[in-house]
Amino acid sequence: MIKLPNIRRLFLPDPGHVICDVDLSGADAQVVAWEANDNDLKQAFSRGLDIHDHNGRSLWLDRYDRNKVNKKYTMRDELKRAVHGTNYAAGVRTLSTTLGWNAEEVRSFQNAWFTLHPGIKEWHRRTERDLQTKRQVSNAFGYRIHYFDRPDNLLPKGLAWIPQSTVAGVCARAGVALCTQVPWADLLLQVHDSLVFQIPSSKVNAASLSQLRAAITIPVPYPDPLTIPWGLALSERSWGDVQKRKWEDV
Repeated sequence: MIKLPNIRRLFLPDPGHVICDVDLSGADAQVVAWEANDNDLKQAFSRGLDIHDHNGRSLWLDRYDRNKVNKKYTMRDELKRAVHGTNYAAGVRTLSTTLGWNAEEVRSFQNAWFTLHPGIKEWHRRTERDLQTKRQVSNAFGYRIHYFDRPDNLLPKGLAWIPQSTVAGVCARAGVALCTQVPWADLLLQVHDSLVFQIPSSKVNAASLSQLRAAITIPVPYPDPLTIPWGLALSERSWGDVQKRKWEDV
């Protein structure tokens, strides 16, 4: 078997430059919270909480132990998959197979989740109504996708498209802003919810990175605007060697 090289390590900065990888942290889940107008989830994200730990404590109280292994996953990873699947209308059979839960455990979890977060269920109903009546869904930026299949089984696709397209819209606008407002940044590529670019080593300082961060901060135009925070990773060697950094500590 041929071992392929780490492609990310083939992206090397020019001499005197640093590779930057900025990614939208927890982006899809935040869009779901704002689509559902769920105040509990919105406040948790705004406070910078670990959303999976927050959800675990809300659902399972003192029984939640993030590192305890249940069947296939730790409780934190188990919860992450269960919430993600439920948010995107995964059925009982799908989640049972994914998590190793029986059907009753899945139903109990989903009932508890929708009881705590009824806005998500309402978002499902609203999206399904759009699919049934207009064969389309739209995102906060005003983009739409039309479906030509039978609408019966389109709900998971429609629900997934809304956050995915919203995150793509934020990334695309941030890339344009980077190119037009930060002339010393050289954009290399976009990968789903991240941008990869290089900057001169002399610009790795608080003032320059603050300018860069402000340029790529793109609010999503909900009535209560959503600003998804960007994570930062840097390397003088290659894209494959980037290390996470805090903006304020550079």
